[in-house]
Amino acid sequence: MKNIVISLILIFNYNLTHSQNNAANSAGGNNQSAPLKESSKALGVAVSPSSMRFNAEPGKTQTKYLYVTNDTQRPYKFKISFANVNMGRDGNISPNEEKNYEYGLKNWISAAPNFLELGPFEKAKVEITVNVPEGEINNHAAWCMGMVDQVTERKMLETNENESVSLGVVPSFGFGVYFYQNPPKLNVSDVEIIDFTFNYDDNNKYISLLAKNNGRGISRAKVYVELNELGTGYYEKLDLKVFNILPGRERDFSFQLPGPMPKGRYSIMGILDFGSDEEIKAASKEIIIQ
Repeated sequence: MKNIVISLILIFNYNLTHSQNNAANSAGGNNQSAPLKESSKALGVAVSPSSMRFNAEPGKTQTKYLYVTNDTQRPYKFKISFANVNMGRDGNISPNEEKNYEYGLKNWISAAPNFLELGPFEKAKVEITVNVPEGEINNHAAWCMGMVDQVTERKMLETNENESVSLGVVPSFGFGVYFYQNPPKLNVSDVEIIDFTFNYDDNNKYISLLAKNNGRGISRAKVYVELNELGTGYYEKLDLKVFNILPGRERDFSFQLPGPMPKGRYSIMGILDFGSDEEIKAASKEIIIQ
């Protein structure tokens, strides 16, 4: 049984311009690309899954698969690359250009193939491999973002027999995929709640919880909030939310409940399950609405 640690709080981009696709992971054959049924409804291009988690030990290699689906009637070309990134308190991503970035996964990860040509209604299976170098120094969490970018040829506009002009703007699109590496023996053991606030207006109730990961592993945190009116027994529970909290980082969890807040004396508890086998964390407070 997990122990519940409760702290009582007495208080009344740069963004990478790559879209994410949330399609579920699907099985594929051994070929690089395979035709889909042409009777399929043209839905566009998809990349799945939108995130991958590895748990390779130092000195070991682990491979998983990424799928790129062209469910359209025209061919596309794509290139796959990787970039080290930071994650802010709100979950937004920004690039990290540090040469020796401690948590960078870019130099340990590869894609085969890293260039794709997909005909109409074709699906490609891409090997994503993480190769962690030997040594205790590499026994730490790491992450990066992978980009699956459309490759387009720059068109030339001929003005006369001897001159041509290269068009400066070529429309294209891409997808971003999150990659996480967390060694299996690296326990997530030190995540804390450092702030817990509650506000409301005539239409909504707002709850914010700020957590920090003081450990070395990536925390897959589950958060929910409970409201309990102490006089009448009125009870409301907010849906569970799941977020990553990276080592040394803080993360905001924000909730909104529709509807006015009935008058009364309330106990409000925020609960954080951060993946530890031994405990969960909680923060509670009481408020009076008159």
